[in-house]
Amino acid sequence: MKVLQEGPGWSIKQKCTGIGNGGGGCGALLEVERGDIYLTSSTDLSGETDYYFTFRCPCCDIETDVPEKDIPTIIKRNLFDQKRMRLSR
Repeated sequence: MKVLQEGPGWSIKQKCTGIGNGGGGCGALLEVERGDIYLTSSTDLSGETDYYFTFRCPCCDIETDVPEKDIPTIIKRNLFDQKRMRLSR
């Protein structure tokens, strides 16, 4: 398939805090774009998995989770679709 025109861009301003990943962020204010967000997960002892929307700071290499409510639904769907495609290979 060929992309003729991409849809509108998306970005959000976020501070590097390390929230959700043990802290330790450098405090840099970043413009996080759609391609910067990826899924991370944790599984508890009962086998239940929680998913998080995460970015890695280019300044300090620390991951920070973005609140789910701040991510547009289409981006969340795309990330989960990508994950399913990787798992099905």
